[in-house]
Amino acid sequence: MDMLRQRIITALFLGIGILAAILFLPNAWLAFVFALVTLVAAWEWAGLLSLPGRVWKVMYVGLVAVSLVAAWMWIRPGHAHVLFLVAVLWWAGAVVMLAAYDPRWLDTVWLQWLMGLSGFVVLVPAWLSLALLHQRHPAMLVFLLLLVCVSDISAYFAGKRFGKSKLAPSLSPGKSREGLWSALVASLVLAVPGMIAIGLDLALWFYFLCLCLITVLVATVGDLFESLLKRRAGVKDSSRILPGHGGVLDRVDSLTAAAPGFVFGVYWVYGYTAS
Repeated sequence: MDMLRQRIITALFLGIGILAAILFLPNAWLAFVFALVTLVAAWEWAGLLSLPGRVWKVMYVGLVAVSLVAAWMWIRPGHAHVLFLVAVLWWAGAVVMLAAYDPRWLDTVWLQWLMGLSGFVVLVPAWLSLALLHQRHPAMLVFLLLLVCVSDISAYFAGKRFGKSKLAPSLSPGKSREGLWSALVASLVLAVPGMIAIGLDLALWFYFLCLCLITVLVATVGDLFESLLKRRAGVKDSSRILPGHGGVLDRVDSLTAAAPGFVFGVYWVYGYTAS
């Protein structure tokens, strides 16, 4: 119970802080704050790669930082969908890889390289999608964060209470199919009032519901992918920076997968001029 209380208190502080930042910070400053969070996640990612020494970890984070700056300076909103599409294709490939996962892969060199390169494909598009979504539609960004959070909480508690069928026992023994179904139902419950609150065209309700369902499914893939990363490193959490939650990467793993696809889906219909 103490651990649960600690998780709730930390989540409340994080939630209030993020909401205040979205509502009151200019876009450039919010992008900077999100970039700092991304770099902390990159540091944890580098730690999970078991790089030989602190210098290599600093170099890895430095390369991610350069990638963030390059994305901010040279990728215009009208062309960002290309980067988001790359991320979408990456996560589609991750689904295939996780479905075919074999524990014998953990000691292979190719998996080490894949994990290293995937840090850029995962973190940079996620950061840019959040920054651009805030620039064009702050309320939609709040909805996306709420969608991922609510589905994550639903999966956690439903899995604890009703979970019997393991979703991916070789990767994450704690996740269940019952938890995933609960997350999907929660996303549908949230989607319709979310559309109304945001002011989206209700004629596209079916498309938006499907987008929310796909977003939750992809978020689950992101969670499982980080589980693979941690399993390879032989650790339970990416770090201990957040009391009751582990590391930053443990909190944003679902969001890094969900954000690019959600933003790509939104802009596919509503365009980059949505406001």
